[in-house]
Amino acid sequence: MPRRMIPRNIELYRDHSESYETVDVEGRPHVICPQCLTPVLLCQSLSDRQRRKAARLRETDSVAAMNYLKKAVPCGERAAKAVVLHLRKKDEGCHYCGHPMPRGALLCANCMSVNLDWN
Repeated sequence: MPRRMIPRNIELYRDHSESYETVDVEGRPHVICPQCLTPVLLCQSLSDRQRRKAARLRETDSVAAMNYLKKAVPCGERAAKAVVLHLRKKDEGCHYCGHPMPRGALLCANCMSVNLDWN
């Protein structure tokens, strides 16, 4: 078990009621980030090409990436922002703590943050 998921944090993570008040997932596949407790859409309806485009946009302009996701998924502004904030940069570690991560990993072993690897 990662060192940050101590029993107290596990208890806090079990209640997601406040998380669902901020982002409406509308029954779509998502994961709650243990680090920030935000629902992150997995965007399974996007093709690999669309995911790579969103990741490229995020590297240069986060707002453009959010606008692209709002139209492509479609989703609200908060849901798009949550996805963009959890996108990992190409060939880098965790977006939150920078810890090295293998390709395709969803959770960082160090900080338990959700990382979407779309590059």
